[in-house]
Amino acid sequence: MTEFVGPPTLALPFPSGRYAEEHHVRARARAVRERLDAAGLGRFVQDDAIMADLICRTSPQADIGSIGYVADWLLWVFPLDDLCEEVFSETKFAEGIPTDTAFDMNSVPVSTLPQVVTTGVADFHREVTAHMSSEWSDLFSSHLNTYILHAIHFAGLSDTENLPELNDFLILRREEGAAKPTIDLIEVATRADLPDEVHDSALWRQICDTCADVLTWSNDIFSYRKERRSGTRFNLIDVLVHHGRLTEQQALVRAVDMTNARAQDFTDRATELLCHSDFLSLAAETRAAARRCLEGMKHWMRGQYDWFVITRPDRYQVQVGQEAR
Repeated sequence: MTEFVGPPTLALPFPSGRYAEEHHVRARARAVRERLDAAGLGRFVQDDAIMADLICRTSPQADIGSIGYVADWLLWVFPLDDLCEEVFSETKFAEGIPTDTAFDMNSVPVSTLPQVVTTGVADFHREVTAHMSSEWSDLFSSHLNTYILHAIHFAGLSDTENLPELNDFLILRREEGAAKPTIDLIEVATRADLPDEVHDSALWRQICDTCADVLTWSNDIFSYRKERRSGTRFNLIDVLVHHGRLTEQQALVRAVDMTNARAQDFTDRATELLCHSDFLSLAAETRAAARRCLEGMKHWMRGQYDWFVITRPDRYQVQVGQEAR
């Protein structure tokens, strides 16, 4: 079986791009970093240039009016996610709470997180939902709430015996990995704000799920050692090792093959959508907006991957033998 020398290589058939006005993004990254530093949370902050690079790679279609929303999401979701792992790893806050429970940043258990982070996320949520339609806002809020609940529930899952079976894990990972609210924000970046008749389409939901899988699986391929070091095994590699009875290297190769196949699924389903009679019956403006979103999903999948293998942020450079907490 093939072994990787250096970073694993994915075959994602999507274009690279870059938002040009990077200095605006760096200024936003610096502002969030300074707030976190002042609250004593500097260990949860990545370098301004590293974060600006991710934002610019994933949202080349954005303009000066929309890039701030994408930037604020990424700048707050990283510390939010890391803090969920740290704060809730030894607790059972989410047990017994229905997965469709609606949270806000002042609810328990979310309110036990540092106030600077909950305030940052709440302010971002208020501003982006004021910018978009009520239909989009309801969808985004639902996805955000579900992500937060799952992030709390699976924080610090360190016992491989408790890992869900592969098929169950793949569904849960879409929710826990912040992919769905991220995909919603592509509509903001591309000035789309799609109507419910698109969001409710079974084929559109399949396309979004496929994109979410590529984003979360590729993240796991490059972050699983970092997650092991922080005390969690809730990632694709460890699920494949445990339930597939594979070696780590075999699991890594399997995950790469799965992700490449899922990227091809995205291409096939996007092509099917553009030829479907229901899509062709939509207003021309709606069809154009949906096409921009499809391109935006491609940029996100490619941009995140390029960030991992080209930029190579320090937080993921954990060598074999360094995973122990």
